[in-house]
Amino acid sequence: MKKIIILIVLSVIIPITGVYAQKTITLEDAINTALNNNPAIKINKTFEKEADAKMVQAQSTFLPQLNFLGKYFYTNNLPGFYPLLGTEVPVMNGGAPTGDYITMHPMAPYPDHNRDVFKSDLNLIYPIYVGGKRINAKESLSTLKQAYQKDTKETEASIVYKVNMAFYNNIFIEQVIDVYNEVLAQLEKHHELAKKAYEEGVRSEFDIVTFESKIQGFKTKIVEMQGNKKIAETALKNLMNIPLNENIKCIGDLELNDSLHKINIPGIENEVDKGNYKMQSLLLKEQVLNHKKDIIDAGKKPTVFSFGNYHVYHGMDFPPFDKTWRSGYAIGVGVKMNIFDGNLTKGKSMEIQANIDKIKEYENGLSLQLRFEVSKALETLNSLRAQKESTISNIKVAEKALQIAQTGYENGVNTSIELNDAQLNVLKTKIQLLKIEKDIKITKAKLEYLKGSNL
Repeated sequence: MKKIIILIVLSVIIPITGVYAQKTITLEDAINTALNNNPAIKINKTFEKEADAKMVQAQSTFLPQLNFLGKYFYTNNLPGFYPLLGTEVPVMNGGAPTGDYITMHPMAPYPDHNRDVFKSDLNLIYPIYVGGKRINAKESLSTLKQAYQKDTKETEASIVYKVNMAFYNNIFIEQVIDVYNEVLAQLEKHHELAKKAYEEGVRSEFDIVTFESKIQGFKTKIVEMQGNKKIAETALKNLMNIPLNENIKCIGDLELNDSLHKINIPGIENEVDKGNYKMQSLLLKEQVLNHKKDIIDAGKKPTVFSFGNYHVYHGMDFPPFDKTWRSGYAIGVGVKMNIFDGNLTKGKSMEIQANIDKIKEYENGLSLQLRFEVSKALETLNSLRAQKESTISNIKVAEKALQIAQTGYENGVNTSIELNDAQLNVLKTKIQLLKIEKDIKITKAKLEYLKGSNL
């Protein structure tokens, strides 16, 4: 008895749990989740942090550099002196000898004198003029960060476009399944109608078999579309970076809420070069290379710097003065200039110029590609708009033809084949309309991606 109660409770709880475990998401939810979770965006953010770190390094060159070096060591090879035999030297007075003598003891070197030595230096250096290297380095890194930010925007725009495609594919497949279920319900009604007509001797068994075959075919098609729906959901989950076992349901429709006539076509074509994030990134990276070239060229200019030194040492004088602690300071200005480096600077400058020229060619190629993609998308929208108007009219005609075929079949005028053909024609036109609306949504999303902003 307890087992039966447990099974009953589980049979009630499990469906409820399944319903509440399903997460409904809108397009906005999917985009926000993808932007927050997608690892590609997080990778781009690390490049921005790298640029910040390099900026800190560049700003350090505007400050004086202070360093301290202290050493204590014991050595046995510092020079020492010892006295030689004395020599008598006469004392002179006004150039004349006085008759007195002084014994002089000259010193001779002794190379193996052991000694404790301590040395310390405190050095302060500040570059006064470096030929524009510091300014160009700072501006280069500031521009580099902007380029990385545009790369992040490009990645985000690309993910938004891909999420749009995956989301609307889910909506499309789900609505196609709904259309198939509608047709399946009608076929089952036709099947019952055929069985009743067969019992009355109006229709043959062939009609029943025909409808049963069609019903089975549609059931198989629904199973196939449900499999496609799982694939589409997996693609969306991957973009959102959520667990694959999470149960989601996309909420939305393919019906257009605005008119395609509102799209400013000339504005898109003229502004695509300015708005596209990839193009903006290339332009900024070109500026970065120009700054780097200025830094390399500055190597031909002199560097002027000021310096200050304070030192303390002990044990470096000749005995007996090696026991004395000495300290002192030095201040001054220095100039450093590269006279000849074997054309190394020239070669580096030429290399950077070649990279600048390469980026310019990338810019030209990207500009042509963007204009082509925009033109293609706009032509596609115009074509889809015309197709949609035509398909809506075709649906009305197909539905009217189905009504006539169904009435004719009920009155024994039409065959099951004619009824099925009319039913299939309605199905095709409805799915065609759904596909057109899906393609319009995705094409508009692509225009937003290409332009770098919302339409």
